[in-house]
Order: sequence, then C-alpha cells, then structure tokens
Amino acid sequence: MHEETVAPAVMPQAANSGLFPATMWSMIQAANSETAALAGLERLARAYWRPLYVFARQRGAEHEAAMDQAQGFFEHLISQEMLADVQRGEVRFRSFLLRCFTNWLANQQRDANRQKRGGGQPVASLEQISEVEGNAVLVDGLSPDLAYDRRWARALVDQVMRRLDAEHAERERGAFLSEVRRRVFASDGAVPDWEEMAALHGMSHGAVRKAAADMRRRFGVLLREEVRQVVATDAEVDDELRYLLSLISAA
Repeated sequence: MHEETVAPAVMPQAANSGLFPATMWSMIQAANSETAALAGLERLARAYWRPLYVFARQRGAEHEAAMDQAQGFFEHLISQEMLADVQRGEVRFRSFLLRCFTNWLANQQRDANRQKRGGGQPVASLEQISEVEGNAVLVDGLSPDLAYDRRWARALVDQVMRRLDAEHAERERGAFLSEVRRRVFASDGAVPDWEEMAALHGMSHGAVRKAAADMRRRFGVLLREEVRQVVATDAEVDDELRYLLSLISAA
C-alpha cells in the first residue's frame, strides 16, 4: 500500500468488525496458507508496483531494469515471507515497503549471484507500466523518496477512480455519472460547464451540480477508506490524507 501502529505482530480478526475492508497489513499477516499469502502479495503488487518502479527510475535505473527490480522484489517477498513477523506499529506501510525495497536493492548489488526466483510467474503484469511512463517518469531535482511518495499518492487516487467507475457501471444513468466524474476531476483544472451538461442530458442545472457535489463527497469517502487500509489507526487517517493530497496538488 499502508501502515499500522498497534504493537501486535498479527492483527486480530475482529479488528475490522465490518467497518473497514481488510488492511494491507492484516491481509498479509493473517495469511495462513501459501495461497492466501500469494493473493495478498498480488494485490500489493497491483497497488504499489508503480511507486517502487518510479523510485528505481529516479535513482537512475533504466526502464527495463526498474521493471525487473520491482518484479524481483515482489517475488522476493513471496519467496522469503518477509512480512510474516512484521510489527504493525513500526512505520506507515508505504515507508515500510520502501525500506524493504531499498534493502533488497542493496543486497542485490552486493550479491552478483542473484537467488533464483520461485515460480518465474510475474506478480504483476509488466504491461501495467507503459512505455510512455517509462520514458517520462523522471523528474529533475526530485528525490527518489519524494518521487515514490508522489506515485504512491497517485496510486491511491487512481484506485478511488476505479472504484467510482465500478459503482457507476452498476447504476442507472451510469454514462452520465461517468461524465460527471471526468469533469469534476479533470486534470486541466477547467471549471466544468454544467449548463452544457444539463442541456445534453435533459436535466436541470441544479440537478447536475448536485450530482457533481455528491461525486466529490463520494470521492472523499472512498479516498478515506483507501487511506484507512494502509494506516494503523483511525487517528492517522487525517494526517496521511493531508500529506497525500499535498503531494497530488504539488505534482
């Protein structure tokens, strides 16, 4: 992902009580079988492949090498079960994951004879990182750590957008809602023309603006849920949200 601050190494099964989805920590630490561990790590890879890839690129790795490093790291996690005895409270999850990655990179540099990777099957598809991203990812003057945090923040926002799109697909007027979502979160910062949308969809201006306001509120709810999955306690959510949103606005 995030990041737990309670001392026990294994999260009690009752901790979620149906209020929140399983956190990244609990998903990995509660795994009691190889299949469950693989499922947890696969989700981890899908969510946080790009931040680690960006970190490697910003440190000087070429596109193909950075992909291989991120891939190898996740396979290493699976084969070595590095997360099994982790104390949930030591750091936020993104910090913990980055520390593991940098340690693994250092070990790779010291060990010319790299361990044979188990299974050889990708944890995440290499196609998840496009050639465009590979060519454009570097940012002059940006530290690898900050580049990693920025891409982590973007990964969380992207996940929220996917959840919004999935919700819209199951509702009436899904196409309208998807268009509202695109306009509300347009990357160019332009003020949406709600009058135009109202005319296009045969709705009142007020109804369209209400849909936009509801969209923003729903985005906030889902973003909070995503952050809650990667921090240890409710008390940490607001601080993490402020930091991640500052990274998005500065990008």
